[in-house]
Amino acid sequence: MKNIAVILAAGSGKRMGTERPKQFLQLLGRPILAYSIEAFQKNTLIDDIIIVGNPEFMDETRQTAEAVGATKLRAVIPGGVERTDSTLAAIDYVNSFSPQQLRGETLNMLFHDAARPLISDELITRICTQLIAEEAVSVCLPTPDTIIEADGEQMTGTLERSRLRRMQTPQAFRLHVIAEAYRRAKADPDFRATDDCGVVLKYMPETKIFLVDGDEANLKLTTPQDLQLLERVLKLKKTKSSEKSEVSENPKNLENSENQYLAAYRQRQLRPLQLKMLEMLTLVGDILTRNGIRWWLQGGTLLGAVRHGGFIPWDDDMDIDVLKEDVPRMLEVLRQELPPQYEVPEPPRHTPIYKVRLSDSFFVEYADDFSLPYNKGVYIDIFPQGPAPSVSRKFARIVARGYCKANSILGRQHYYSLRSFAEFFWFGARRAIFGAMWRIACLVKPKDRYLAQDLRNNGWGLLHERNRIFPLSTVEFEGHTFPAPADPDFYLREDFGDYMKLPPEDQRHGHAVYWALSLSD
Repeated sequence: MKNIAVILAAGSGKRMGTERPKQFLQLLGRPILAYSIEAFQKNTLIDDIIIVGNPEFMDETRQTAEAVGATKLRAVIPGGVERTDSTLAAIDYVNSFSPQQLRGETLNMLFHDAARPLISDELITRICTQLIAEEAVSVCLPTPDTIIEADGEQMTGTLERSRLRRMQTPQAFRLHVIAEAYRRAKADPDFRATDDCGVVLKYMPETKIFLVDGDEANLKLTTPQDLQLLERVLKLKKTKSSEKSEVSENPKNLENSENQYLAAYRQRQLRPLQLKMLEMLTLVGDILTRNGIRWWLQGGTLLGAVRHGGFIPWDDDMDIDVLKEDVPRMLEVLRQELPPQYEVPEPPRHTPIYKVRLSDSFFVEYADDFSLPYNKGVYIDIFPQGPAPSVSRKFARIVARGYCKANSILGRQHYYSLRSFAEFFWFGARRAIFGAMWRIACLVKPKDRYLAQDLRNNGWGLLHERNRIFPLSTVEFEGHTFPAPADPDFYLREDFGDYMKLPPEDQRHGHAVYWALSLSD
């Protein structure tokens, strides 16, 4: 899934009464246009930027983007007289991409007015996140004032305020939605529009437009008075940012400041991390396939492929499965054929997960133990799947969760105390009992139906039917084709339930505290 920000900057600024278009007016020493470019450049969920400029000011538009350092800039194209002409110019440009350029990716287009320079990073993220599940998304705010209907100078009625919203930009759509809406609109001789959501609403009423909360600071520059207001708001934002920096220098608030800066670092570096892991998986997958070792995407990686066409936007790991019987051969070929900067260490006894690690990197997880000397580089996870007894899924969950909880507690560092002494016997007994229940099931039940991870690592007790995995199919992931279970939908529903529904925002997190793709970072 690719998000393309389209900055509409083709206006002439007639209502401003200035000689130059308003997108080039100065706001605290910088062109208005520069602020929008910078905002989309910094956001990690934006892949490309297209600027639709005033045909008479194309060079100045490019120079503004260059001054910002807009490495995501894909093109600067001329716009038209009306706003809808500029939108159409951007749609036509993106529709001209070749299949090789698209690589099977789903395209989203975010249309933003350059006259709204104070768009925040949080607002862009809200829109991009919602676009994962929706085909049309718009930004809006509630209306605080009562809105009336009037005929000339006479009031004729009032509108229900709770149902009214003030529209802002960006307005975002799947490419096929906005392109089809404008195709239908152009066939209407009475076509008139002031915004893109209005076009979709009128000409593609079957498409729902999802609303996300806007930002009061996302003001639009229309009159000279608006410029003064923008200056005051921007100065206020800078003052608050400065105050946060001063507060973070206070030792009493050191922990909060570290969290703030780490969060910013993680957001900025997440996409490079994902692309590095994708590079690693491509290399590992080629070696396994070339040597006849079957493997397939699983867990959050498979979910990302099906729901997002690639990484889950906030995910920071990659998971694959192999057959347990193939593990010795897998270790042999990977250790022989991987470049020297890659390692495939033996897994800890209590968590039998194999990892391919990039030694010239650093990846800190919440559960990392720095008293142990294992490699802490960026990695991909490889989970062995072996034959499992044909028991009920409920029984498997109870046994696996009970065993894994006891195993985890016994694996922690303990100190001499009555509690540690009691834990040793209590959880030791529970682990022995649940382990015995599983071994008995393996002895008395056939093992030709299900595959599962090793009991020590199967805390969810997940069993997968062989005939839902084999023969393997394929899925698209970030423009690559990777092996997947025969029935990805069934596989994911067993693991996640309604897997197309996004989790609440407070549950969208990764595994890592910090990472560096190079030890020199």
